[in-house]
Amino acid sequence: MGVFEIVKEALRIARTHKSLWLFGFLVGIGGGFNYGGGGGQQANPPATPTPPDVGTFVLVGLVALAVIVAFVILKFLSTGALIEGVKRARSNGSMTVGEGFREGWAHWGVLFRVGLLYFLMSLTSVAVLTGGCYLVWIAFGSPAVIFAAGVALLVGVPWLLTLYMWQSFAERIAVLENRHALDAMRKARLFLHGRLELGLKLLVAGFLGVVFVSLVGLIVIAPIVAIVVASAGVWGVGGAIGLGVLTLAPLVFVLFAIIGVTMSSVWTIGYLSQVEQ
Repeated sequence: MGVFEIVKEALRIARTHKSLWLFGFLVGIGGGFNYGGGGGQQANPPATPTPPDVGTFVLVGLVALAVIVAFVILKFLSTGALIEGVKRARSNGSMTVGEGFREGWAHWGVLFRVGLLYFLMSLTSVAVLTGGCYLVWIAFGSPAVIFAAGVALLVGVPWLLTLYMWQSFAERIAVLENRHALDAMRKARLFLHGRLELGLKLLVAGFLGVVFVSLVGLIVIAPIVAIVVASAGVWGVGGAIGLGVLTLAPLVFVLFAIIGVTMSSVWTIGYLSQVEQ
């Protein structure tokens, strides 16, 4: 299959199989957490700040930890559900949300282990390259470290992309062939050998799919954002926020859902198109 054929098939699955949207949304936002916050100063701050209550601190920490653990489980559960759902979709089948949760629950553990191995390899690779640049800087100074950084980028970017392809194929092998993490990683390495062109094709297809969905989403959402902003002059800020939540939240959900399903579909379609030959 060519790049555009893969993108077209992935978009078809994302558009027509709405039961995958919840899992696509969880995968689509699974790139990481965004932290932030702040607050204004008090008009009359107390002379002696009150230390935080230890019990409250521990409770907040436990709640935050529970949320992170739940998010991680749901992310990998959704990854497994999407892989199985796309496989069924390519065979003109379907999968309910309940079936998706069952399939995802059966595979989230092995997908977590695959993801953890990939993360450790990526972290080690970045640490080695960064450490090498630092040693060059210590030994030879600033001019040399610029050259070393360029070499590190030339080596590191292709290697990290290869690790990403390796993980993507390992995830599909783990789910579709019911393999353990290390077994799936070994087979994915053998599968990727001689198929780097396929991996690059799928990277391009995934990028094009995300760009297309994002542009369509922007075209749909931009006029609504303008209406919400304009409504602030009529209903006030509170009314505009309420209107924005009611109109934009469902659209943002659908946008991230379709992006997640499309990205997962691209790699599953690419893998199945090879093993079904």
